[in-house]
Amino acid sequence: MDNNLNKKTILYLITQSELGGAQQYIFDLAINLKNEFNIIVASGEQGKNGELAKKLEKNNIEFLQISHLKRAISPVNDIIAIWEIKKLIKKINPNIVHLNSSKISILSSLSLFTLHANKQIRIIYTVHGWVFNEALPIWKKLFYKYAEKITAKAKNKLICVSEYDRQIAIQEKICKKEKLITIHNGVDKINFYDKQESISKLNIKNLNLKENEIILGTIGNLYKTKGFKYLIKTSKILKDKNLNFKLIIIGEGDERKNLEKLIQDLELKNNVFLIGKVNKASKLLKAFDIYICSSVKEGFPYTILEAMQAELPIVSTNVGGIPEMISHNQEGLLVNSKSENKLANSIIKLINEKETRKTFSNKAKEKVSDEFNLDKMITATKNIYNNI
Repeated sequence: MDNNLNKKTILYLITQSELGGAQQYIFDLAINLKNEFNIIVASGEQGKNGELAKKLEKNNIEFLQISHLKRAISPVNDIIAIWEIKKLIKKINPNIVHLNSSKISILSSLSLFTLHANKQIRIIYTVHGWVFNEALPIWKKLFYKYAEKITAKAKNKLICVSEYDRQIAIQEKICKKEKLITIHNGVDKINFYDKQESISKLNIKNLNLKENEIILGTIGNLYKTKGFKYLIKTSKILKDKNLNFKLIIIGEGDERKNLEKLIQDLELKNNVFLIGKVNKASKLLKAFDIYICSSVKEGFPYTILEAMQAELPIVSTNVGGIPEMISHNQEGLLVNSKSENKLANSIIKLINEKETRKTFSNKAKEKVSDEFNLDKMITATKNIYNNI
């Protein structure tokens, strides 16, 4: 750790260290602010074996593991994790604790409530989509909603990555309005591989691409919130219409077995490919002709920003902050979530209308460059660190 006393110390806390949107967010902030602040990152599940931890280590940023911090609710582990977080904060004594994900937000806030001695620690919480918006049992939705309300009292600022989430916080009275601010995620310039090299680097067995075959693609952890079962059912509709396509899904997660069974049941093994995690997958986006997002819940997904920068035409569900990124019929097409037929119709429209694809992709690249660049996100966040 940099012991320069003139620098503020920021402790980033997150539940998991596998690389998803929230982890990418922390990495971008840590890398770009490490010369101005003392940066420490701590997480639970995956720990030092997670991709976030490995990337931070390569860049000489200190990473610590919270052993009992788990993604799933676990009373025994959660109680021990609260104690571990309290001990960690007491030891580091940071100027700012920056929380990411609902689970760490709640547990850390409970830890901080007991740290009466140090009122100087400022607490920031970035909302990457409210968990109570997910398809959960009513009791779990209510638990998370009221846990967010109670623990918001311990927080000085809540950053929402979309205006959609800020408005939900106001509507649900999560905290005082003045605690809330919207700062959109931003992406740095990516050096993409060209189409043929990207396809080659994906190295997919039995892909058997035919001439002029359309490649549909998406990137995301294999979680229920990503709506991949609806995308696979959409692929069945496309196949039944005799369309010439392949769907490539990059990512890993606990839904793999269910999705594999669905692919088998719908006889789509020659059309749909679950290829697992791919290192630096965003650099390979130009392998795709059309980018698809089938999520039922989102914050402000990096994958869509990256697809916009890669000049891909996009079909996405109309959830979370996505309509702030893509205006329907301007930078892409938006459809209701969980609707295979509407998703299929939009994909078919783009397959058939090459000029529309080109128009959308040009507008998308221009918008992401102007509105959602990394510098804007870093500057706005640094402003909060310096003035909180």
